[in-house]
Amino acid sequence: MRLWVYKVIAVVSLLLAFAGVLLPGLPATEFVILSAWASAKGSPTIYRFLMSRPFFRDMITNWQNGKIISRRNKWLSTVSISVCFAILMLHKAPLWIVWSASLGMLIALVIIWRRPESLAQVRVKPVTPEQK
Repeated sequence: MRLWVYKVIAVVSLLLAFAGVLLPGLPATEFVILSAWASAKGSPTIYRFLMSRPFFRDMITNWQNGKIISRRNKWLSTVSISVCFAILMLHKAPLWIVWSASLGMLIALVIIWRRPESLAQVRVKPVTPEQK
């Protein structure tokens, strides 16, 4: 039963990631990472598929090695969020929707841009004698 739950999460997340590439405002990176996590627990086939594709593999490996987000992905996210904001403004949405969506997008951008871009920027925690 538990394996099926992980498989469903992996497949749905991967489908949402593909949709996120096409639809502004829907994140792709987060869904790829969620899919990798779930497939590692429930579907080795999906996990092998993800890790065999350089685009996915680099994203997943970066996240596993210090929650790194590459500069390229940061800029892609920024552009996607900007397009989503422009669409929101063009459709003259109610003010409360504009404010809440803008706040969410701003928080997402702050989180994304605060993440390290390379392994050199990841702080290494010193190993204490008790951990050895």
